[in-house]
Amino acid sequence: MRLADRRLVIVKRIADGGDPGADAPTRFAREVAGLHLAGRASGPAVAPAVLATDLPSRVMVPDELAGLLERLDPAPHHALLHGDPCPGNDLRTADGIRFVDFERASLGNGLIELAYFRMGFPTCRCAMSVTAAPLAEAENVYRTHWRDLTGKDVPGDLADACVGWLIQGDALVERARRGTVDHLARVPAGDFTWGHVSARERLVHRLGVVAGMTRDHDRLHAVGSLSAALAGRLLARRPKLRPLPTRDARPR
Repeated sequence: MRLADRRLVIVKRIADGGDPGADAPTRFAREVAGLHLAGRASGPAVAPAVLATDLPSRVMVPDELAGLLERLDPAPHHALLHGDPCPGNDLRTADGIRFVDFERASLGNGLIELAYFRMGFPTCRCAMSVTAAPLAEAENVYRTHWRDLTGKDVPGDLADACVGWLIQGDALVERARRGTVDHLARVPAGDFTWGHVSARERLVHRLGVVAGMTRDHDRLHAVGSLSAALAGRLLARRPKLRPLPTRDARPR
């Protein structure tokens, strides 16, 4: 919505009759904390400013929120991770791009976020394959910015982060179904769909990415060989599995 002074603002609320889920207070606090931390960044803004929050009794009170902010305050080797940087969570405004929906925000190594793009947006309904040019550009911008801020290279190994996304079965289903069963173990028995893409199609993409990244890796080459073999076996048995789309398939 737009205010009288023409500023564009985002209002988030639980619709009447909606079920926010038992973890709604935690997600609310995490999002507010993430927005406040993102607001501390030097340089151009990357997230909307928090104008106001309504903290009902079941949600953290301001002192608790301040404590959460203190615990989440980035250490020198950590970055603020959005946690769900998928299409639709970036808004193009006259002042640049702003990221929204910080419900999965946390601190960690930024390579996890870069791996998110390689792995086809694993926590997003609209899974996609990011092509080489924008992928290389995003990774180069991130590494360059990190080096400018810290004087050091980004710590860690991008291949490790990609393997982490591969073995997370919960990254095959929507948030409401995560943490219920081992979803990765379900794939051999049957396929299931989330959005326009099936679990097996998501998995084949991730296996291919990991296989390509670890083929000559000094520590993960065995994981690469296993990933390539699994992807080949899946495609041989299910030749109708489609590659991930390269564009957002959601209706406009």
